[in-house]
Amino acid sequence: MGQRGQSLIESIMAAAIASVAAGAVLASAIVATAHFGPDPVQSSFATAAGRELDVAQDLEKYQGVALQSRTLRTTLPLPDGSPLPATLTLTVTNVPGGGRQLTINTTTMWHGVQHARSLSTTLLAPAPLPGSSLTLSGLAPPPTGAP
Repeated sequence: MGQRGQSLIESIMAAAIASVAAGAVLASAIVATAHFGPDPVQSSFATAAGRELDVAQDLEKYQGVALQSRTLRTTLPLPDGSPLPATLTLTVTNVPGGGRQLTINTTTMWHGVQHARSLSTTLLAPAPLPGSSLTLSGLAPPPTGAP
């Protein structure tokens, strides 16, 4: 009888030690994820720069539209709900062949550290506006009676 009670106590103690060890491992994993996980400032920058670059690319892709370089001071949301003051700069440069390069730079000072992110894309040739008619020069008209 005494032997059975002894093994029950040993089993309970082993389970308690295992649960304490598992708790310590999980706690350190949570701390490591928070410390080494994605940087909220860089995530916010990537989202804002990607969104602004998509808008600029949509505007610039048609003939007759010429964006100018601009700087905008704004705030970006952070996961903890606080606004992050940031500067977004659109830089437009001409590239050989009639294309244009669009670059979005985002910068901020957060907790005494300078953060920056840059995204860019190159549009080779603008497309005609939707619904417009094209006159192609240098091509001979199709022969009369052609199918």
